[in-house]
Amino acid sequence: NLENGEGHEHVVHAVELVPRRSDLPYRVEVSPPAQVNTLSNMLPSATVPESMTINELRQAIVAMMNRKDELEEQNRSLRNLLDGEMEHSAALRQEIDNWRRKAAEQEERHATKVQALARENEVLKVQLKKYVGAVQMLRREGQTVEVLPNIWSTDGEFTIPEQKQVENNEELASSYERKLIEVAEMHGELIEFNERLHRALMAKEALVSQMRQELIDLRGPVPGDLSQTSEDQSLSDFEISNRALINVWIPSVFLRGKAANAFHVYQVYIRIKDDEWNVYRRYAEFRSLHHKLQNKYQQVRTFNFPPKKAIGNK
Repeated sequence: NLENGEGHEHVVHAVELVPRRSDLPYRVEVSPPAQVNTLSNMLPSATVPESMTINELRQAIVAMMNRKDELEEQNRSLRNLLDGEMEHSAALRQEIDNWRRKAAEQEERHATKVQALARENEVLKVQLKKYVGAVQMLRREGQTVEVLPNIWSTDGEFTIPEQKQVENNEELASSYERKLIEVAEMHGELIEFNERLHRALMAKEALVSQMRQELIDLRGPVPGDLSQTSEDQSLSDFEISNRALINVWIPSVFLRGKAANAFHVYQVYIRIKDDEWNVYRRYAEFRSLHHKLQNKYQQVRTFNFPPKKAIGNK
């Protein structure tokens, strides 16, 4: 029991009873020195281990406090980085929403303009058909008017005054001239409208291409190419639902630390269909992950990890 410490506790209590009972009316005789020495020899010496344990505790507490300060500093740095990224992401989303709204408004205006031009084009086509039909009808009527006087003059029964024929010919000629002028004007307007429509369509395609490139610069590659979509809606839906949409890129790099301890943190953006992730790690952490994946998955060894020189940062 003394080796386990239980006897030590009893002895301590026994020793403490001496000063507590010193004020009693009778005296307590002190044990001989030999018994005290024997008891002290039997008790384990705790002076040296106790002092070493206190020093170790102090060192552990100091190390823990230092580690706590480092973790708090790292936590504040990561929190500031997260807040900055959240603000940057919110600003980018707001900008993207503004661009989408502007693009939708411009597309709606262009669609309205195209519909108006298409209606005008149809009206002009109908008018042109009417004018061409009127000209052909007038031409046929002019031929009959030229043939009838000869027939009537041979019979001698019907006579047409020359003055009236001249007036009719002049009126027909003037009407032909007016109709031809109107047809020429309408043809010119048709050509002008077609050119305007073509320019509007080209401007719209250029605007869509520009906004698409800006969207790629802001958010990375888009899920699909609108110019290569299938005309068959069923095939297009099948392609969209079954294709793998995995996009990974590094939009930004941040410098952290001070002086000789400075290092770069990479923002790796990952998108799989509608799910998105942002990962912030150092180059060494990505390389360590690559080694772990190589040990676990054999097919990872076929992918070469980019060297640090290719990245250009610590």
